[in-house]
Amino acid sequence: MRQLSVKRNTIWRLQKMKKASLSSLKENNAALIFECLRNNGPMTRANIARQTNLMPSTVSYITNFLIQKNVIREIGSEEVERVGKKGVLLDVNYDDFLFIGYDVGTAYSRVIVSDGKGNLHYSQKFKTKTGEQLLQQIFDNIRNIIDKYNVTGIGMAFPGFVDYERGVVIRAHNLEIKELEIKKIIKKEFKLTAYVDHNTIMMARDLLINNSSKEKDFVVVNIGPGIGVGIVSNERIIRGYKNAAGELGHITVNSEGRLCNCGKRGCLETESSSKGIVKNYAELSGKNFECEEDCESLAIYQLAKKGDQNAVKAFERAGHYLGIGISALVNILNPEKVYIAGGVAYGWEFLKDAVEKSYKENMFYANRDTKIEVSQIGDYITALGAATFAFEKYIKEEIIA
Repeated sequence: MRQLSVKRNTIWRLQKMKKASLSSLKENNAALIFECLRNNGPMTRANIARQTNLMPSTVSYITNFLIQKNVIREIGSEEVERVGKKGVLLDVNYDDFLFIGYDVGTAYSRVIVSDGKGNLHYSQKFKTKTGEQLLQQIFDNIRNIIDKYNVTGIGMAFPGFVDYERGVVIRAHNLEIKELEIKKIIKKEFKLTAYVDHNTIMMARDLLINNSSKEKDFVVVNIGPGIGVGIVSNERIIRGYKNAAGELGHITVNSEGRLCNCGKRGCLETESSSKGIVKNYAELSGKNFECEEDCESLAIYQLAKKGDQNAVKAFERAGHYLGIGISALVNILNPEKVYIAGGVAYGWEFLKDAVEKSYKENMFYANRDTKIEVSQIGDYITALGAATFAFEKYIKEEIIA
């Protein structure tokens, strides 16, 4: 009797494992077909089968499942000259999914509403509040949007140390926040799922999707009040252990330099960030430079444009240390291209020569083909990356799973 009971339990466990395996296989195949259409645009079922190496019968079954779930749709027949029945084109149903993309920047925040394809339906830029006022600012902006748009979810990008799996901002010293459980907070307040990640990773994600050059290996250096890096290797985001890869702003470039907010001395952020450029100018000019609210390098850039040599030298000093930092990054990662983005990128004309000089002086010769280029994608790159991230996570985790 005992043997019969053991046998029945074994059969039950095997049946359960088989069901789980079949379910997992279906989810994986659905995600694969979704990604195939995301990356390639409209395709027939036959072309999807060839692209994904799935059996035609599997493609037919999974695409019908995705159509029922409203993830994809039939958009008409393919345009071909051959004789015979034309294939039916399928595409992702972008129009039915609107997501908020919220880029919580250290100086400025940007919030958008976008469909899964990256088309903007709404955008706004404003000064970021800090500390206890930040959360109320986030609430006010989200509430303003959901009163006007039927959004499905929200992607949020933060600077600092972010646990993207739990949706927690562990620490963002420039925003004066710690252990902010933003995913739980947004769910409780708005009944919306928030997908949270680091701002430079969101930026890299948008470049990965919308980059016309299609490099497989690149980095994007985000220079504002802080300096962070989004790393893409073989078309995959590199996060590192604890999701803390890319903190370029906290490598030491001047051991006798200024004290950083992180507690160390001589971090790249103290020399080449927007705040570092303002301090460079103050030291060079001997002036106690003041500007409204937060001091930013835009004011120094405007002085440089007018011919103020101390302002020009402030950027040159920042460029010198930035070149050292970028060379270290390139020597370790060997990317095909380095993209410069963020608020300081507008001053590239005054940074460029100094960056390239120190970069070449410190670069390993094998990396001589790596190019440095200012990103042209625009001011809402991080917010768009956040909205895209939310769209993809929602489809895969809430609909396909």
